[in-house]
Amino acid sequence: MNVARTLRWSVMALIATGMLHLIAEAIRPDLGDAFTPATIGLLLLVYGLWIGWSVIVAGGSMGVAVAAGAVVGILPLALDVVGFGILLGRGVDTGLTAGMFGFLIVVFGTLAGAAFGAGRPTRTPA
Repeated sequence: MNVARTLRWSVMALIATGMLHLIAEAIRPDLGDAFTPATIGLLLLVYGLWIGWSVIVAGGSMGVAVAAGAVVGILPLALDVVGFGILLGRGVDTGLTAGMFGFLIVVFGTLAGAAFGAGRPTRTPA
């Protein structure tokens, strides 16, 4: 199983989502009030579900799925610390807190997605 190949589309989509979010808030800072942890968390949870399910369906184990989710979870962590904390001037501590939240939500979603993938019914030959 090639984890990098399995994660290609989810990682590219997450990067595009993060960049669009950063650009939108740089252009219109008031959007920060609309992008609450509840809205961002739900989106990151879906990415985690996608990652966990994809790794299991590709033949990976729960451990590999969670490790992949943790690696991908670094993306929102880095974006929050560097993009929102430093570039948009909200402070590193605020960015770190939001980034840890994003990281954990991706990992939680990955656990759920991997469990869903591992528990899917399989067809047995007749």
